[in-house]
Parts: sequence; structure tokens; C-alpha cells
Amino acid sequence: MTKNLLTIAICSALLSACGGSGSDNPSTAQPESVSPENTVTNSTDGENTVAETPADQNTGQEAAENTTDIPLQDPPSEESTDASDPQTDENNSSPAELPESTESTDNDVSGDTTNETPEPVNIDPPSGLLNTAQPVFRWRAVANADAYKIVVRDADGSGYARSLDPVAAGCQTGEGVCEATTGLAYYDNDLTWYVESTLDGAPGPDSETISITTPLSENLMPIKSNVSDCEAWASIAYGKYVVLNNSWNSRAMHRQDWSQLINVTENANGSITPAWSYDWLGQFDGGEIDVKAYPEVLYGPKLGTHVSGTREETGLPAKVTVLPEFVVTYDYSETGNAERNVAIESFFHDSDDIRGPCHDESEGGDNRVYEMMIWVNNPDIRTPGKLALTGVMVDNQLWNVYIKPDSNKHYIAFTAQNPTTRGTLNYKRFVEWTSRWTTENAELLEIDALNPEFYMGAIEIGTEMWWGDGTFTLNEFNVTF
Repeated sequence: MTKNLLTIAICSALLSACGGSGSDNPSTAQPESVSPENTVTNSTDGENTVAETPADQNTGQEAAENTTDIPLQDPPSEESTDASDPQTDENNSSPAELPESTESTDNDVSGDTTNETPEPVNIDPPSGLLNTAQPVFRWRAVANADAYKIVVRDADGSGYARSLDPVAAGCQTGEGVCEATTGLAYYDNDLTWYVESTLDGAPGPDSETISITTPLSENLMPIKSNVSDCEAWASIAYGKYVVLNNSWNSRAMHRQDWSQLINVTENANGSITPAWSYDWLGQFDGGEIDVKAYPEVLYGPKLGTHVSGTREETGLPAKVTVLPEFVVTYDYSETGNAERNVAIESFFHDSDDIRGPCHDESEGGDNRVYEMMIWVNNPDIRTPGKLALTGVMVDNQLWNVYIKPDSNKHYIAFTAQNPTTRGTLNYKRFVEWTSRWTTENAELLEIDALNPEFYMGAIEIGTEMWWGDGTFTLNEFNVTF
């Protein structure tokens, strides 16, 4: 029996605005040249929020009375498991076969053949309009199943998934009814769900796909798809961190068949491993010169829309003049072929009231006044802007420094001369260097200075995506002060 692991997956397939970071277009091999600028792309890393389903909330709610069972069937094709699959009406679907159970065959005394399909559980699954935002999903157990995965998607294909073993689903005997929640609350008018099973490490039968509608709640700030550019992206909080499916500039794509899926796995020892997989298509399949997304893990308050902990817990926001000695440790691994960076960054604000582009002017509006990026791993053909300095020693490492005097005067980026997949940074040293150097050279370089009276928001680590597919696993991201 597998150990009880909780894996929550978040898939973003929506148009977003507000928030990738500030990288530039492709440049030639000459470092002194200024790459073409993309002002919108580069000025909004932190966010705009759109689409996905919700983050953890109200995990203790009771399920609706109509929350019931669903028999499993043979694995559907990719088309049939998609959220837009027309086979989502339970009235039009029929119970399908379970894989043959060795035990049931050996003990059969009715004279039936070994291919006889067990009778499905005669209980309706949760479907239609529910009276709870956190339904208990119920399905028929599969004999000898290793694991199950509950998948919930919205109309655009965004969603969550929870993987769990039969013990966590209450059906470890391989008989009867399994039931579980995803640990999340849903607020959407057009959702579907189904359950996948695993047998001996290989895909087993899946359930049919069922449509549900959950209630909206003004008090709980519903997160729905494709409603507003200023809705929160799907996120999952753990400890003093938040994993965010940031697809801030996906609208730059010429095609819409991209994907970006974020996973958070709770390991057997209680540690958390964030990861994401993505497919931003080929280099020339859509908006290849633009950053599309910045899937990330953040620490502290990000633009007021995502906050990972209190000021006492995180030390943020903090004024530059009294910034604590933040020590950032990172370790990552990845696969695939993509044009992307690995960047740690922060936004600075003109007060400790952290706001971003989704704040109404009546509430003070967006108060971001500076962005600082540290590229610990660099793309093959991208630079962050105009090269200003080479071989700058900061925190005992050599960096190149880029600015954007023509498009984004309140931006600076460091790129590692010796990129690494793991390391430790004294973040305060980068902030102090930036504040001092930009103040001394602002007029000469025609850029803005990082004012020491500004307040730093979240410390973030993520991958700016241009094109390509692959996976990224954040083995460690730890911020201390």
C-alpha cells in the first residue's frame, strides 16, 4: 500500500494580465546591444490575476446531501477526460467495466465467465447544482488499486487534482465506496470531475466525467475562470510560502493550446516539494519574443493579492533602510527543452501598503515603484535589457547588470556569470547595491533610483517562460532572516 501522499495539481490554461517579470526580447551575442523592449511584458512580473480554481479554504465543510458515488470505467481517451468533453452529463453516460479482480474470479460460484463485470454501486454521484463549495467525491472502489486521483476542472481546462492512496479514501479493502475531498473549496458555475485509478503503478480504469455547479459566495471572494483580469490565480499555501500559477501574459500567445500545471506534493517526512510542468509550444508557435508566464513560489506579500504570512512571520514588507538580512537558499532540477530563465525577484512599493495593478484607483491604485531581478540561470538567447555593467561582484559572486532606460526606468536585473542550480544569496546585499548604484547613476543612465525609503514586498523564485516544454522541480526554497 502506498503511503498517504497529498498532491494538489493546478493547471492554468487561461488568459491573464498583470504580472510576469521584466525580461526582454532576444538579443544577439554582443552584450552591449540593447534588445528590443516589451514594456508591458517587462513591467509587470508580480501579477495580474485570472483564472484557475481556488486555493485551500474551508476544509472542514460538510458535503452536500447529493454528494454520492460514481462507478469507475475503462480509461477514457484524452478527449473524453478533457473538461470540455461533451460526455459530462451523467444522464447520458453509462457505467463501464472495472478491471477484472483476481479474487472475485477465483471465488465466483455463479458460473459467470471471468470477464463478468461487477455490478456498479447504485448511488448517484455528486452532480448538478450543489449546496456546498467543498463536495465529498465518492466512487466505487477498484480491486487491488494502488492509488486514486480526483480531478476537478473548469470550462477552460484549469483545475486541481488530489492524489491519495486507498487508505485515505476509506476503501483499502478494494471493495465498496471510496470517498474524499480535494481539501479545496470551489466557486464556479461550470465544473467537471472524475477519478483516475492506478493498478500496480500503471493507469487503471477512470470514472465517467460528471458536471457540477458549486455555490458562489461574496464573503469568500470566489475565484472563477475567464471573468476578470483581476481575479486571483490559483495558488496553494504551505508554511510561509505560496505556490502561484502565474500565467500573466499568456494573451501574447498566437495559439491557445499551451498548458501549465503546478503540483505541490507533501512528502512522507512532511516536507513540501513544489513543481510545475509546462508546454508553451514551439519557438514560433506564438508570441516567441514575449514572456508568457512566471510560475513561482513566493515568500511574503505579493502585490496585495497573494500573501504567504504575516509581517511578523516573514519580515515583509520592510523598508530598504532597515531591511533584515534575508538569506535565500534554493535548489532546483528540471527537464525538457525550453527558452526560460530561473529568476529570484522582488517588487518595491512607495509604502508598506502593498498594492498592485488590480487595485482600484479609489483604493490608491498600483503602488509598485521598482523591480529587482536576479537571474541565477539564464536563457540561451535572452537578456533582461541593456547591458550596463559586467563582472560586478555582489555577495561573493560575479554578475552582469542590465537596465531598461528606454522602456522601464524602474527596473534592474542581475544575470549570473556562473549559473548554478543551487545556491545561497544574501538578498540584502543585492538591494543595498542596487539602491546605492542607481542613486549615483540615475541621471547619467536616465533611469529611476531605488529609493531607500521604498518598501520591499515578496521574495519570489520562478521561471519566466518564452517557449518550449519541460518540468521544473523546486527541491528547496528557504528564506530566513
